[in-house]
Amino acid sequence: MKIIILDKIKNLGDVGDIINVRPGYARNFLFPKGKATTATSQNILSFKENQKQLNNKLAEDIIIAKSKAEKINKLGIVTIISKSGNKGKLFGSIGVRNIANAVTSAGIEVSKSEVRLPNGVLKTIGEHEVYFHLHSKISAKLVVNIISS
Repeated sequence: MKIIILDKIKNLGDVGDIINVRPGYARNFLFPKGKATTATSQNILSFKENQKQLNNKLAEDIIIAKSKAEKINKLGIVTIISKSGNKGKLFGSIGVRNIANAVTSAGIEVSKSEVRLPNGVLKTIGEHEVYFHLHSKISAKLVVNIISS
C-alpha cells in the first residue's frame, strides 16, 4: 500500500516521503495516529498545498517536546510508594502507567506511550532510570525512586 508520511517515523522516512508499507501497518497504526495518509493523486496534491502548515505544526511539536524534556530533566527524581516484602521485592510491579501518573501529578503532563523502561517493569525498591521518548529526536531521563509503604 502506498502512503504519504505526515510525521517523521524512525526506520520509515521523513515528512512527505511516498513509500510502500503493509496494509495492516498502515490501517492499524499509521492512519489512526495521523502519521500517514494514502498516496492517491488527490492526497498528493493536497499534501503539497498544505506542506507549509504541516512543517509549522512539526516545528511547534518539537518546541513543545523540548520544553517538556527540560521540565522532566529539571524534575530529576520522582518518588512512588508501593508495598514490598522483606527483601525489597514489590508486591506487583511499577509500570509505565504508574510512572506517567506520578510525573503528571508532579506537574508535567506525559502519556504512558512516552515512557520507556529499558529493563522492563520495575519490581524492586530503590532508584531506577526511566527514559521518556517525547519526539523522534527528543528524549529525557528521570530517576524513579520506589519506596516501601
